[in-house]
Amino acid sequence: MSQRHREPMSSIDAAWLGMDRPTNLMVINGVMLFDEPVEYDRLYRLLDERLAGLFDRFRQRIVPGPSRSRFYWEDDPHFHLRRHLHRVALPAPHDEATLQGLIGDLMSEPLDRAHPLWRFYLIENVTIGGKAGGCAVFGRIHHCIADGMALIQVLLSLTDPSAAEAAPRPQPEEPARRGDGALPRPLRMVAGLTKQGVRLLASLLPTEEEGGLTPAGLLNALQNAGLLTAASAAILAKLLIMAPDRQSPYRGEMGGIKRVAWSPPLPLAQVKEIAHAAGATVNDVLVAAAAGALRRDMLERGAEMAGGDLRALAPMNLRRPSPELRLGNEFSLLYLALPVALDQPYARLMAVKQRMDRLKRSPEALVVYQVLSLLGMLPPEVSHQAVDWFAEKASCVLTNVPGPRQTLYLAGRPISRILFWVPHSGNISMGISLLSYAGSVSLGVEVDERLIPDPERLIAHFLEEFALLVDLGKGLAATTPAASTTATLP
Repeated sequence: MSQRHREPMSSIDAAWLGMDRPTNLMVINGVMLFDEPVEYDRLYRLLDERLAGLFDRFRQRIVPGPSRSRFYWEDDPHFHLRRHLHRVALPAPHDEATLQGLIGDLMSEPLDRAHPLWRFYLIENVTIGGKAGGCAVFGRIHHCIADGMALIQVLLSLTDPSAAEAAPRPQPEEPARRGDGALPRPLRMVAGLTKQGVRLLASLLPTEEEGGLTPAGLLNALQNAGLLTAASAAILAKLLIMAPDRQSPYRGEMGGIKRVAWSPPLPLAQVKEIAHAAGATVNDVLVAAAAGALRRDMLERGAEMAGGDLRALAPMNLRRPSPELRLGNEFSLLYLALPVALDQPYARLMAVKQRMDRLKRSPEALVVYQVLSLLGMLPPEVSHQAVDWFAEKASCVLTNVPGPRQTLYLAGRPISRILFWVPHSGNISMGISLLSYAGSVSLGVEVDERLIPDPERLIAHFLEEFALLVDLGKGLAATTPAASTTATLP
C-alpha cells in the first residue's frame, strides 16, 4: 500500500491544536445569514470545488508523530464531504433567538479528530428581521488550520460579487510557502531559533521531582537555551510577572456549554464620524463601546469598579499583503486593558486610543508569537501550564476584523449579514468579535453559560454605549479643535 501524503504541522499551528480544552474548544465559528433559502446541493458543490477541492487542509486529518508534541497533516483516507456538511431545520418559533441557541449548542461540541477539523451546517426555516423563509450557513473550523484573518478570506472565497457572476477561483498557497516559509522574515528567524533550541530547552526545564515549572524557571530556561534576546527576555519577564486579571463575573469555573448573541448591524459611517471627531480610529470607537458595555454589565452583576481595568487579549495580524490565500497562523496576542473603571464615555475612548497606540509601537507582539511557536514544541503538560499562566491574566478575547464593503452572494443568494466568534484559551470565558460588512458593523459575543447565562444583556449595553458615542461625536464635531480635547458628556 502506498504511503499517504503527510507533512509536518508547524509549531505555531500545533500550539493552537494543543490549547483545546473540554470547556474551551479552539474552533473559530462564523455564520452567514440569508433572507432567502440556499439550495443544499448548490452549497455542497461550492464546498467541494472551492474548499475541499482547493485546500489540502480541508481533506486532511491530524496524526501524532513519534513525540507527544509533534503532529502531521495526513490525507484522510475516509474523507467524504457529507461528513462535514449537515442540513438542519431550525425549530419553532424559527427566530434569531432560537438560532442563537442552536448555534451555541453546536459550538459546544468538539470536532472529530479522526477526520479533518471543520464542519458546516445549512440551517433552514430561519426568520431574519421578521421575514420568514430565510436560512443560515454556520461554519466551524479549528484554529490549527488557520487564524481568523485567513479563515475570513477562506469563507469569502466561497462568495461571488453577484448572483450570476462567479468570483475568480481563489489561489491557494504555494507549496514552497507553507508552514514557516509563509511567514515574514523576522518570524522565520524566530521559528528557526526555536527549532534549534527546543531540545536544549527541554533538557533545562525542571521535572516534577525538582519542584515543577515556574514562570521564573521557564524564563531562565528560555534564556539559557538561547531563544530570547535581552530585549525579548525583558518583555517576557513583564508578561510572566503580570498579576492575574481582576475579579469579575466573567472569572470562575466554566461548564463548557456556550451561549451566543449578536447585535443588529450598526452603520459604519456613524462609527467613522465618531472616530473623526475624536481623532481616534474606528477600532478605538468600537472597543470603547465594548468596554462601556462590560462596565454596565459588571455593575448590574454587582462587581466593584474599584477593582480597576479588565484585561482583554487582542489578536494582532502579522500577515503581509499577498495575492495568495495562505492558511496557518500568522498573528500574535496582546494584552489590552479595557478602562471599565472610568465612568465617562469620552474618557474611556481616549484611554482606549492611548493604549492601542502604545501597543502598536511595542515589540511585544513578536515576543508573544515566539512563545506561541515554542509552546507547540513542548510536552503537553508544560504547554498547558504555560497557556494557563497567560490566560489567567485576561478575562476575554476581543477582536475586530474588517470585512467586505459590498454585498456578496453565496450559492446565488445575497448574504444579509456575517458574524463570527473568536475562541479563547485556558479559563477565559468570553469572546467578543466585531466584523464590518457592506457598510455596517456587528458585535458577536460568545460566553460560557455557567458564568454568563444571558449574553443578550451585553448586546443591549453595547447598543446603549454606541448611542452615547454617537451623541458624543456630534458634540465634538460642533466644538472647536481646541475645545474638543476636553469635551465630555454631560
